[in-house]
Amino acid sequence: MSRMLSNGLAAGFLALATGCGPKPIVADGTQLGNVIIYRNGVAYFERYAERGKEAITLRVPTERVDDFLKSLTITDEATGKALPLSYPTLARDGGYLNMTIALPAHTGKLRITYVTESPAWKPSYRVVLSDDGKAKLLGWAVIDNVSGENWDEVKIGVGSTSALSFRYDLHSVRLVERETLGGGGELALAPPTGGTPYAVADKKVRVLGNLSADDLSALAGGKSDNVAFEAQSASVLKGGGSRQGRVPRPDLGKLAEDVKGGKQRIRVEGYAQSGDHDPQQASLARANTVRDQLLANGIEAERIDVVATGKLHSTSAVSLLTSDEPMAPTQARGERALAPKDTQPAGYARFVSDKPMSIAAEHSAMVSILNSATDARRVYFYDPISERGSKTFAFNAVRMGNPTEYTLDGGPFTVYADGQFLGEGLSEAILPKSIAFIPFALDRSIVVETSIDNREEIDRLVSVQRGVATTETRRIRRTKLSIANRGREPAEVFIRHQVAPGFKLALPEGTKVERLGGANLFPVSVAGGAAVELVIEESSPLLKTVDIRTDIGIRDIGIFLSSRSVDAELKKKLTEVVEAHNGATRLSENIRTAQEQLAVFRTRVDELNFQLVSLRKVPQSERLRQNLAVKMQEISDRLQKGTIAITDLEGQLMTVRIMLQDKFADLTLARDAKPPSDAHPTH
Repeated sequence: MSRMLSNGLAAGFLALATGCGPKPIVADGTQLGNVIIYRNGVAYFERYAERGKEAITLRVPTERVDDFLKSLTITDEATGKALPLSYPTLARDGGYLNMTIALPAHTGKLRITYVTESPAWKPSYRVVLSDDGKAKLLGWAVIDNVSGENWDEVKIGVGSTSALSFRYDLHSVRLVERETLGGGGELALAPPTGGTPYAVADKKVRVLGNLSADDLSALAGGKSDNVAFEAQSASVLKGGGSRQGRVPRPDLGKLAEDVKGGKQRIRVEGYAQSGDHDPQQASLARANTVRDQLLANGIEAERIDVVATGKLHSTSAVSLLTSDEPMAPTQARGERALAPKDTQPAGYARFVSDKPMSIAAEHSAMVSILNSATDARRVYFYDPISERGSKTFAFNAVRMGNPTEYTLDGGPFTVYADGQFLGEGLSEAILPKSIAFIPFALDRSIVVETSIDNREEIDRLVSVQRGVATTETRRIRRTKLSIANRGREPAEVFIRHQVAPGFKLALPEGTKVERLGGANLFPVSVAGGAAVELVIEESSPLLKTVDIRTDIGIRDIGIFLSSRSVDAELKKKLTEVVEAHNGATRLSENIRTAQEQLAVFRTRVDELNFQLVSLRKVPQSERLRQNLAVKMQEISDRLQKGTIAITDLEGQLMTVRIMLQDKFADLTLARDAKPPSDAHPTH
């Protein structure tokens, strides 16, 4: 990987003063050959010593001794044999440690290599666009020589790898404290400490809280933001003693925030309640209701374990527990490097100059590492995911390929076209032969409006018993984007979309989609002054119980029968149930309409009766009283007929309901021996 990329490091050079640097590593009688600077805070140095010397002394600053010892190699170029060196254990010489290499007779040319602390090099790129889709891609590396010595006629390179680097104390004298043993056993042995399966006091399992049946009902009704857990005692939550007491009851969103970003697994245990026909299934459904809310609050699906205890609990419907085992050590920088916005492979690249160059001590250089043609064009990039993205507008961007065999380190890009400056962008690492998007401007020509809705569709019936069906259901999340082009020219827009936790992308056959940084890219073409719509659907499988005796259950079964292939006999029975239920619904609506009409008639009769009583005191109103009496008789007759009609409709409704009960009794489907592994039980 040491060969040049394009014109390489020697293609351009710009020196800058850096100011005072650290003490140099002094190696009298040696010549500096190669220097490779990496992005992880170290640099590789290669020196040579001519043959004929009896000893070589290296003077190393004390603050750099550990790096030096950790990586030093000394070999005979002719034989490849490694040579030893010696150095004083405690002595210092003005902040330096003198290390002496004693050379045996007939030693050839020596090669001395080591790695020491150094500033990371910085990349800087230029993209020059043209109308034919071709572009010029230029790359520069900013190198800082703070080693304390001049680099005269040295081959200089830069490297980009995923290699880790750290400090480790090798120079200090390390004394090990040993145990002192006595000659007798004056002390008696103590017994081991007892415990319980949960071992709450030992912090092996932490009980986060319990959800009551009433809280679960509120949760199912869409009031999740206000649902509170009945927290355990403060001592349990803190892993302390047995002092009893109530702590403030946290809501579900806050509880999710408290455990978000951790490594512990969360255990959701469901319990049965009195009156459950199937305690196992009911406890699974309750636990999964809470699981769905944890997913919605950002907890990763793979961290949640849903367990149905099948046990009756008088006060709790669901319990939440989490492991409190100590986590493996992490590095702050490493954690940031593994954030969702930086999950691409780091790759490997090493660019070394063909010809030696010089950089004076306490100076910096800007040297060319890339000068190549590539395919690139201007597009629009809609990114509502990134921290600095926009949920309303699409960015002007360059869609560009890395034409090289090497990884291009992430860094700033300056974009030019037709001799004009267009803007600046920032890119993550670009792998060899891969595509990257560089947003560089925001002209607000492309406006995006987003709406999200959710629905559920039954895929398969697992079992049916007494009017309650267990189904394989898909929870579908539908994202609708309206993309409007307010400019005059047609626009090519790439929509970046992140799949919701616990869901999978459900794409129609032939849909074009690309991957970028763990997200999906959907290309869309929009004519000038026009608008288009993009619909993205995601699905999550689950086991769900559906009560066919309810309007909602009948609606779901009706959609299922119209969109899925079903066994003929089962389809016939279900269709009869749906038709009978719909008939009962129509009868109920007719009864309600008739009752409303009778109420109007009764009100009118009361009004006419009041008017007739009032007119008795008026001698000249005989004719008017006769007309009102006729109307009152007509309305009374209609009232009587309506009452008879309602009685008849109620009789028909009772007949249909009895028939429905018989059909529910005949409608049975045995449960499969094993449900699908990727489905999650719920109500």
